[in-house]
Amino acid sequence: MPAESFRAIADGVVSWSGGTMAAVVIEDPNGICAIYKYQDGRLDLPFDGVPCKFLGPPMLMSDRKIALPDVVFAVELFVPNRGGMTKHKVAFYYDAEKNTYCESQSLASWYLSGNRALAPDLQDGQCVAGSE
Repeated sequence: MPAESFRAIADGVVSWSGGTMAAVVIEDPNGICAIYKYQDGRLDLPFDGVPCKFLGPPMLMSDRKIALPDVVFAVELFVPNRGGMTKHKVAFYYDAEKNTYCESQSLASWYLSGNRALAPDLQDGQCVAGSE
């Protein structure tokens, strides 16, 4: 898949040949936000949070110098052990072998920390909601 087939669409939607990711805010007093991924006739929910809010549209990041960009959503998320809202990132990388984008907490931490000295460990990647 050529990188030119990849684009960010206003209002939180990212599309590539074969799939779409969409940031969804559910109107609720608790502030529910979710990221859905649709590909090959399958709808997955790789992320949802309560309370949560998106801090802008998804970003296409090329910091890792790879063929296709990572997709990074910035959110503000309630963290119970901190007792309040904190900035967080939800990050996806493209897995060419599986031909899909996979969510990785390690990659999200890498983008959040700003430390580029160590490469993120993508072994935690979840390519399908609930996959191992």
